[in-house]
Amino acid sequence: MEGMREIARSYYERASEAEKKSIKQSFAKLDVAGDKKISLAEFKKSVGSWLCTEAVFKKLDENGDGCLDFDEFLCLHYMEKKVDIARCSGCWELLVGPYFSCLLCFGRGADTYDLCCACYRRGGCLSHEHSVQNMMDHHSLIMLFRNRTAAAEKTQNKKEMEELREIAKAHYRAGSPQVQTLAYDFYRSMDSDGDGRVDLSEFLAFMRHQGYPNMQNSSFFDELDVDGNGTLDFSEVMTLYYIIKSGRPFCDCCTKFIPGVFFSCVECFKNPRSSFDLCRDCYRAGRCDHNHGGRAQFLDNHTLLQAMRDPALAQSSGVTFHGDKWKLALNAFEVALSIGNVAGTLCTIL
Repeated sequence: MEGMREIARSYYERASEAEKKSIKQSFAKLDVAGDKKISLAEFKKSVGSWLCTEAVFKKLDENGDGCLDFDEFLCLHYMEKKVDIARCSGCWELLVGPYFSCLLCFGRGADTYDLCCACYRRGGCLSHEHSVQNMMDHHSLIMLFRNRTAAAEKTQNKKEMEELREIAKAHYRAGSPQVQTLAYDFYRSMDSDGDGRVDLSEFLAFMRHQGYPNMQNSSFFDELDVDGNGTLDFSEVMTLYYIIKSGRPFCDCCTKFIPGVFFSCVECFKNPRSSFDLCRDCYRAGRCDHNHGGRAQFLDNHTLLQAMRDPALAQSSGVTFHGDKWKLALNAFEVALSIGNVAGTLCTIL
């Protein structure tokens, strides 16, 4: 129970002033007598039925004085508002501390199989449909799903990089013989020692010389190295060139390269000389405080392009382009997406 109390206190300490005010109002609402304490009678009268037991009240009453002060109430508020507390499938007690769950039953919603530590030690899971080997403590479960999420993200990132590689190949194959020759010359210029491959040191030297600070790191090199052999082959270097020339962004919050969908600040995009872009994770989590005089509007790259083509959508999205700015922005997209003629020189995409 102490761990849950610490979580509740931590949430409260990091809450906004408005949230703290709301929590204090909730406490005052339960404190009918107005004595800064919640008695068992007040607790039973006001708390939801699933928590409304004397056993739960005693667990919340940390100092054992027969009532809940504000600090003890925070744990109750957390249990009511923040999380659905599971019950032990053996003894039916609330799982307010460490517990074990059946991995094969996980994801069934309320129809899961969870055991408190005492029931797990007694072998309560032996009557369950799945073997005890499938029972995991909740700390291990969290790490398991964290690792699965990281692996899924890595797989998705690799897939998106492979898609960029295919785009770069398509541009190269559609180019004139002159463009293809210039592309190969560019690749050989990066291979400073002439061994037929571009290693990390050659890559970093090129990035420093060309002035690309976001790309001067081994993690970006690893993303380009799709086959994972520690060097960049011709198609991987062409992918790099496509990234540079198409203006594919790095996240302005976490600084990671964004191979797929990204979100752009509409206000910043109106100025062709600046932009502010966020990856999906940073945009979804609201990790970056970016606004213009209190206004903050982001569009994903697909919607942003469509807004440039559709005046009605542009107006509803707040994207307005006028005169030279509109032409500059459109020209930038023509270059970045190779809308124009790619058979000229290496100054288009490839």
